Amino acid sequence: MGALTSFVMFSLAFCKCAQTGAPFIEPPTYRSEHTTLTFAEYTMQGPDGFTQLTRSFDGMFGGPTLRVQPGSTLYLTVHNQLTPEKVSTSGSTNGILRIDSTNIHTHGLHISPLSPGDDMFTKIGPGTSYEYIFEIPKDHMPGTHWYHPHFHGSTALHTGGGAAGFLIVDDPPGYLPPAIENLEEFLLVITHLNSQLMKLYSSMYEQNCKVLGGSDLDCHDKFWASGPLNGAPIDTLLVNGLQEPRLEIVANRWYRLRLLFSSIDVAISPVISGCTTKLLAKDGVYLHQAPRDLVRGFMGPGNRADWLINCPPGTWQLESKLREGDSLKFHFEAQLLTIVAADQGEVACALPTFSVSRPCYLVDLTHAEATSSLNWVLGPTPYLNNKVFEHEEHEVAACVELGRVVDLDVIGIDEHPFHIHINPFQLTNELSDSYDGYFAAGDWHDTLFTVGHRAQARMITDHFGGEMVVHCHFLAHEDFGMMHLIRLEGEEGTHYPKSKEIDRQCFWDDETFGPPTIIQHGEEQAVCDDQACCSSTAPTQPAAKDNSPKPKAASTEGDDLPYEYLLLGARPLNGSR
Repeated sequence: MGALTSFVMFSLAFCKCAQTGAPFIEPPTYRSEHTTLTFAEYTMQGPDGFTQLTRSFDGMFGGPTLRVQPGSTLYLTVHNQLTPEKVSTSGSTNGILRIDSTNIHTHGLHISPLSPGDDMFTKIGPGTSYEYIFEIPKDHMPGTHWYHPHFHGSTALHTGGGAAGFLIVDDPPGYLPPAIENLEEFLLVITHLNSQLMKLYSSMYEQNCKVLGGSDLDCHDKFWASGPLNGAPIDTLLVNGLQEPRLEIVANRWYRLRLLFSSIDVAISPVISGCTTKLLAKDGVYLHQAPRDLVRGFMGPGNRADWLINCPPGTWQLESKLREGDSLKFHFEAQLLTIVAADQGEVACALPTFSVSRPCYLVDLTHAEATSSLNWVLGPTPYLNNKVFEHEEHEVAACVELGRVVDLDVIGIDEHPFHIHINPFQLTNELSDSYDGYFAAGDWHDTLFTVGHRAQARMITDHFGGEMVVHCHFLAHEDFGMMHLIRLEGEEGTHYPKSKEIDRQCFWDDETFGPPTIIQHGEEQAVCDDQACCSSTAPTQPAAKDNSPKPKAASTEGDDLPYEYLLLGARPLNGSR
């Protein structure tokens, strides 16, 4: 595919912004193998006069959606247009530091952690550029992932300010049953934006700068330190940068929602009361048996989830809402999305239950024999195993050989979201609280934050050598050193040799994936002989990069507004934690 230059939108400081209830709209999609992102200052505006200087990709709140395919290579050039620090804070190890420098983490991708791949130690300094080369393995499972800044010291301020976007590995044709493959999908980047917390972290940066000899003027962070440029501070949830947008769909028709929760300090419990909801995948990995009936979700910072929804005629709310009687320390309640389901005479039909053909690094490890074990205690202070990471020394906590099954025991996941780069892990025990069945033994995650205190899991150290990062996804905790490095040693490309003994149908490298296995037809076989009867009217394959996206399935109100006019900041909400 040809080169694709970055698309920079006008700053919202000069735009008339939509109010609460604007038509649902998605960020533009970039599909080229040669893609450019520009990281720069960005002024976001919201209702009630709220205006805030933050940082973002390509002149929009958050960033565009990047879509790749198994076996493809993404050449991603990142231009950092931030201005240099007046006093360098590079001399310090941990804390809120180096806020003029950035990089990219491909959160969830199973790729190399070595440069020019997903190396969190890559530094893109102010006024410089860097080309990443992300080689997606041919046996990479299709799934929902994301990208965000991850340079140690500036991670919380950059990501917490909204800089993040989807990174989706597309489903190859025939990978899913037609009734699932043909569904229309909607992408929801759910962002928690807390301006007071960002101001606190900004003040920590200023203090660190002054310790190194800088003056008040030298160390002033113009982004968050002084609060909003106009309006009151906010603490709220946004969907694709919008405040409670309105999505119009057809009643009794199935749709796929891809959810991403971009947060640095809270969890949410998304639920749609009155609609039928099912869980298809978590953290970019399909359930072993999908879909699963879904009461509500539970998403910590960095989690993704793929839902299937079917709503009767009426108006419904996607909201973050705790179960009755729950009181969680790190939780935020708010309305997210208004769903208007119009009656067009369609009759609801059942979807099949199925399992997909799995890459061999994602076979069921329930009965596999582990040859190594790793144990972590998270907190209560921001430490892993009561130790602070020494960033400059690249200190390694443990070494594990490639091609092994590793047992994981993690304590403290109700206080700190636990994240592993490169290799996902499978829950091997039922948690003390499954959260209405959302968490189950056998599920795969790369980030785990629950209402239970402890989890056991298992993973394969597959294919990629180098340093695997483990850290708390309360990203300020990561900046303060709540992180470990695990060195993966051995010959590059090494797989777990017993994977095919567990699942003869799993595939490696250049092997071809098989068709999905239908476990239960339900009503589909008797009532839905037409393969597309449980689908939207036409398959939806994302188009090339679209510079002028339109609201999906929405009314004509606002259709003539460009994307930058519809994106907004936030207004105060009475969220709870």
